Amino acid sequence: MFASFRSIARPKLGLRPTFAALSSSAPSTPNSKPSGLKELGEIILEGESGTTTYSANPDSPYRSFVHNQFIQPHRLTYDSVLKQRSPPITRPQVGPSRREAQYRDPFYRLSVDPLKQAMNPAMLIPFVSEMGKVYGRNVTGLTKKNQRRVGKAIRRAKMMGILPILSKRNIFQPPKQNLL
Repeated sequence: MFASFRSIARPKLGLRPTFAALSSSAPSTPNSKPSGLKELGEIILEGESGTTTYSANPDSPYRSFVHNQFIQPHRLTYDSVLKQRSPPITRPQVGPSRREAQYRDPFYRLSVDPLKQAMNPAMLIPFVSEMGKVYGRNVTGLTKKNQRRVGKAIRRAKMMGILPILSKRNIFQPPKQNLL
């Protein structure tokens, strides 16, 4: 059965193989049937011109098929039929623009050199993750120059033992005492 569809659709270049939905091969009039393969091929090619293959159904978690429309095989997968939520908003992979970074960067605004703050752990802790990694520019919002200098100051503080190497300790909270 599908071989006849392929032979009809093959002469026209640029078409992807399509399969009919349940009632899609039926002609527009309810009692008439296509008399030959040529008419069936015309019905198939007319159905491919439609861009929407799903209709909106607010109650169902799935999209429903539109009658008398042909759909392509990749549209039959579970992921394409399931109504999906929009993807979560993610941070940009690159840092802010120069102007925005200069506005947000506390070192730039206060004219403070981050490298001279290597002995000040309170200044460097907000730029370190829980695992001891230096946050990138997309998180910190620093200028390129100050981001490099903050990273260098953090590495120096770790080598001097001012900051822990593999973790992030809260230096302002006193240690918990065991009551046992």
